[in-house]
Amino acid sequence: MKMITFLGATRAYETTYVMPDGREHTAPFCGVALSRFYPDSDILVFVTQDARKRHYDRFEALTEDYAASVTPVNISDGRNEEELWRIFRAVVDHVANGEQVLFDITHGFRSLPFLSFLAAAYLRVVKEIELKGVIYGNFEARDQSVVPNRAPVIDMTRFVGLLDWMIAADRFIRFGDAHDLAERLRAAKPDYRQMKADPAIREQGNRLNQAARALDDVSLALRLLRPQEAMAASEQLQTRLGDGVEGIHAYARPFRPLARQVTEAYSPLAMSKDAQAADPVAALARERRMVQWYLERRQYVQAMAVAREWIVSWAMTHLGFTTFSDSKMRQKVECAFGQANKQRQTRHGEFDDYAIAQEKNLRDIPEITAGLSLYERIGGIRNDLLHAGKRPSPLSARKMEQKITSLCNELQSLPLPRES
Repeated sequence: MKMITFLGATRAYETTYVMPDGREHTAPFCGVALSRFYPDSDILVFVTQDARKRHYDRFEALTEDYAASVTPVNISDGRNEEELWRIFRAVVDHVANGEQVLFDITHGFRSLPFLSFLAAAYLRVVKEIELKGVIYGNFEARDQSVVPNRAPVIDMTRFVGLLDWMIAADRFIRFGDAHDLAERLRAAKPDYRQMKADPAIREQGNRLNQAARALDDVSLALRLLRPQEAMAASEQLQTRLGDGVEGIHAYARPFRPLARQVTEAYSPLAMSKDAQAADPVAALARERRMVQWYLERRQYVQAMAVAREWIVSWAMTHLGFTTFSDSKMRQKVECAFGQANKQRQTRHGEFDDYAIAQEKNLRDIPEITAGLSLYERIGGIRNDLLHAGKRPSPLSARKMEQKITSLCNELQSLPLPRES
């Protein structure tokens, strides 16, 4: 394991550093105590010129019998942005891919503790290190009633995890993808030993796991274009988040301010399977909101795919059908739409009526001309997207984005049966 520690040039005091698990050691530097708690580590000591003169020889003498190696790394004082970048690069350059790394930020001066946090987070992603801990010997909170003073050692690794929550939150807010939030919830739940020993903790952990599963279900259904499943999963998510409140407050504190955003983002889509079956028109309205939901999050392929199928379902509701999964009936509607649109191209917008089902004709659908036009244009855009531009004169990405936005907005004007 590699230990990264910093030495400042200020006076060092003999202090008993007490670990969270009760282990303790008296030393002038927290890194010396850590060399006992984590023996055989390769210690990198980041020191300014002044700190090296004052303290490095003493630090090396106290750690060399316990560490695999002790190596000084010269750094600048960090007086300006450029110097801070050089320090950051020095830390990053001294860590190899996949290494186990422990950061000791106790004696970091000025902004170095903050910089260390960023370096730890950066290395986890870029070099896939295994972060063994971010340790801070809290000298300011020491017990001064005894000599030597006793200072608690705080494991701040969980605070580095806040950056993971930030990335997951950003992904959710921008794209509506809650998969990373689900992973964070799973990682936050109590460990197996705690859950086994205490039924109440086990219940909280299980509910956190169920909330994470519900988040995953919604995200997956939306990503894979399963509108009905996404609506049902969104409904289930509202319940699971409510059930998991106690566990969230206890073990997933960074999720607390996000819970309302998650609920508000998915609630317009939420509708149980039973409610969808009982009120297909309301389900259709929810599905149209889903198209706009995709658009707002710039998920253009999904928006066009759902919009094209939505128009077929829209026609079916006006023709009196209460289920949208009848493939034969969908094909009849699609065939009638296709024939009518071919006629519109050669007959200046005119088209014949078509019988679709018993006593149900194409012209029975309100605003059918607008529906036919949208069906044709959305279908063309969808095909262009799915063929990855491998067509004569494909639209540029920027023009494609503009057209998709316009088409999604037009879709909102088609009347549902209750609105006609």
